[in-house]
Amino acid sequence: MLSKNFRFADGLYFSLEQLQTNRPGLPMDSIKLQYFTNPQTSLTQLNAIFLKKGVEQFPLDSIYAICLDGVPSLRVPKTEINRSLTNFAALKLRGKICYFTYPDYRKKTIRVAAYNPLTGRPFRQGNVVRDEEVIVEKMLRFQTGEVADFTAENLMGWIQDDPLLVETVTELPKGEQQEKLFKCLLIYVDRNPVYLE
Repeated sequence: MLSKNFRFADGLYFSLEQLQTNRPGLPMDSIKLQYFTNPQTSLTQLNAIFLKKGVEQFPLDSIYAICLDGVPSLRVPKTEINRSLTNFAALKLRGKICYFTYPDYRKKTIRVAAYNPLTGRPFRQGNVVRDEEVIVEKMLRFQTGEVADFTAENLMGWIQDDPLLVETVTELPKGEQQEKLFKCLLIYVDRNPVYLE
């Protein structure tokens, strides 16, 4: 049964099927990695992979997931994250629906004003574009590999096989819905186990 306690085999996974069967395409003892994992964000940045037999470097964009210390991390597409290295986000919740996050910088327009020190009134105003750090929340449907943003609407679409939970999420006040969403996901994963092939 796939749960938070299940330890995946360390190595490189080139497809969802390899992850579902817990069989890495390249086990960890056959490769050397140049990487860094941020302990706060669980984001792994991979610089290079070398095969131990020979000095051949390995293409990073062919990797679906990497597993370190029993925890798999999915490759984040370069179009979704503003970082130069190849990035992998750890599956923090593992089950029928997996949950992962990663930090990113997104553009935000803010209004600024310059004030006259004598009158205290603005004499010039304008919009400035700034980078703002955000935590991107995603979910993965383990059986199909589908990835979506972690929102109430998307989660409702994925938990239709648990009508009681759908009713609970629907009855949540709009203000509380987002903050209690992760709790609802935990309940769903507990009630709907999934097994590795």
